[in-house]
Amino acid sequence: MSNTRDNFSKLTKEILAKRVGYKCSNPTCRKMTVGPHTREDKTINLGVAAHITAASIGGPRFNEDLEPEQRKSIRNAIWLCQNCAKLIDSDIYNYSVDELLSWKINAEGESMSLVLDSNDSTNSLFDDRIKVYEKLYYEIREADNIVRELIELENISESEKKEIIYYVGLQIAKFTDDNSFYLQNEIVIQCIGTFIGVDDIFDSDKLVGKENLELYRKNIRATQKLLKSVNSKGIIDVTLKTPIMEYYSELVKEQKKNDFL
Repeated sequence: MSNTRDNFSKLTKEILAKRVGYKCSNPTCRKMTVGPHTREDKTINLGVAAHITAASIGGPRFNEDLEPEQRKSIRNAIWLCQNCAKLIDSDIYNYSVDELLSWKINAEGESMSLVLDSNDSTNSLFDDRIKVYEKLYYEIREADNIVRELIELENISESEKKEIIYYVGLQIAKFTDDNSFYLQNEIVIQCIGTFIGVDDIFDSDKLVGKENLELYRKNIRATQKLLKSVNSKGIIDVTLKTPIMEYYSELVKEQKKNDFL
């Protein structure tokens, strides 16, 4: 086994930082890690994409069972300020893998709640629904931007691209699950269905990749159209049938038929 470092890509670092609002994920810190530079066209970044399990042999919490692609995966990354990044590596017994994963989950959850929170206590259920749909539309748009950027990137491997977009799809699924109270089944199915298998865009078989890309583009357009159809009561226009929704409807009908028999 070589002692090379399995470093995160620039895109992985960017996604990681955005998911926690550029704040340190340590719950006792939560320091903002980005701010203005003295030059108007620059920013200062004091954040670090830290490895949960070490990037190379001998590092803190190193896991020899992981493959290089897993070590540099976004799932093995946590966004911290520089002080906390040094802290977690100085005492691996207090800052275990499970502890850091807990920090990461809670930090992302807090970031999401801040986006959805409102100071207006008079908000109705309709307003809350609309707010969730607006956030979901933003999440879908950001995910699509990542797909487009990955397609153009040439300096990272196909397997790393697959790993990144698979993680993004998981986050879409998590968002819809966390907010299922507000979301209609149709849009949940549409959003999750759009990103199931999307990593096959980066399949080694270029023909398979091309076919999956065309399918993904149709699905993402249909998803965005559905999300834009939300009315003043926070209800989407379910008459805008999509192939994914129609397939789901057929499965439901078949299930009901089997239950009756």
